[in-house]
Amino acid sequence: MKQRAGYLFMAPVALFLLVGFATPIFIVGWYSLIEPRTFELTSDLTLANYRAAFTEGYGGPFYWSILGAFATVATCALLAWPTAKMLHARAGRGAAIVTGLIAVPIFVSESVRLFGLSLFLMPGGGILAGSLKALFGVSIGTVLNTKIAVWLGLVYVHFPFMLFPLLLGVALIPQDRIDAARDLGASRWQVLREIELPLALPGLAIGALLTFVLCIGANAEAAILGGQAVTVVTRAIEQRFSYAQDWPMGAALTMLVTLVTALVVFPVLSRIDLNRLIRR
Repeated sequence: MKQRAGYLFMAPVALFLLVGFATPIFIVGWYSLIEPRTFELTSDLTLANYRAAFTEGYGGPFYWSILGAFATVATCALLAWPTAKMLHARAGRGAAIVTGLIAVPIFVSESVRLFGLSLFLMPGGGILAGSLKALFGVSIGTVLNTKIAVWLGLVYVHFPFMLFPLLLGVALIPQDRIDAARDLGASRWQVLREIELPLALPGLAIGALLTFVLCIGANAEAAILGGQAVTVVTRAIEQRFSYAQDWPMGAALTMLVTLVTALVVFPVLSRIDLNRLIRR
């Protein structure tokens, strides 16, 4: 009886996922297989759009988006680990204030935050260049409209999505186990490698997945901070669906991004203990 009631409560959610996720994915997948630059769903199916994705200049934006997402995940993890350790060790008013300062920007429009960062990176009159010039007499070249600027924007926007799941993971580490390892002569590196990282892995994995999925679909960072120097796959998709009116090509690129995301997300989710993280 309880099992039947559980299925009954799950039915609306399953229907919502079917209509809101599976159906659009099916439609996009079908569009990706029709003739290029057509809107006829009954036309002959073809793989020409997928071949074009790797032969007509889309490979660069596609690979850059993937590498940029991985680079952002790695950078955010390196920054979030000591931050999470510090916030967990210094639980109290100070930690709450720091957490609030990190969380508040999430509620501000991403575009507004990125335009603020562009003022910081702007050449000549920018905050970074102006400060270095005024304080140290050092003149630097422009960082804006480069891949480095886009990478900084990705890290700046997505850092909280790595930090907060990692905080939950760090909370899973028993302090007495760390103390016992140190009493037995374990080095700091051994404690990190054999105790802290394995126990915090569920939180680290969730943060990495959130960051990766959001980064591979990011567009505003490249548009605002990269200018014409950086084209990401999401911008290429937008152009195919809008200006070029080549929906089959845009659909093929969308399916490739979805495939890459699934190949990263599902293997990781199958290997982490979400129940342990949630119960904590």
